[in-house]
Amino acid sequence: MRRTDKEVRDRAWMDDVLGRGQFISVALSTLDGEPYVVPMGYGYEGGVIYLHGAKSGLKNDLMAENPRVSFNVCVDVEVFRHETTGSKFSVKYRSVTGFGTISEVNGLALKNRALAAIMRQYDGPHDDLTERNEDRVWIGRIDILGMKGKESGHRHAAD
Repeated sequence: MRRTDKEVRDRAWMDDVLGRGQFISVALSTLDGEPYVVPMGYGYEGGVIYLHGAKSGLKNDLMAENPRVSFNVCVDVEVFRHETTGSKFSVKYRSVTGFGTISEVNGLALKNRALAAIMRQYDGPHDDLTERNEDRVWIGRIDILGMKGKESGHRHAAD
């Protein structure tokens, strides 16, 4: 990270950001390096990111071809104009960027656990899937291999 003064290495801080986020941007690519980024709903629990999405499409094709992903979640975002010069803008934010591997979640019990985590992310109600509707739902899982926090314009709680 170029701006080490903005880097946050505190795992609890990163867990908080991931736990408060409303959407995640997931970057996938082909084996030849063709990039693709998709914003998705997610849930974060126990150091794992769960995703919910369509059962088919480019995301699924790329995931099957190359399971390596990168992700980013931002919270507390605010664009503001500098008081001294009206033409200069800055952005306040807290973010976590990381990388890992993505896989499809299979099995009724595992899917229900992942969906419960996703619904907790949004403080929403959750009804378990049944064997009858299990195949209609795609759930992905990102196993995080590394991540870093970044904070700009906010004072870190440890300061």
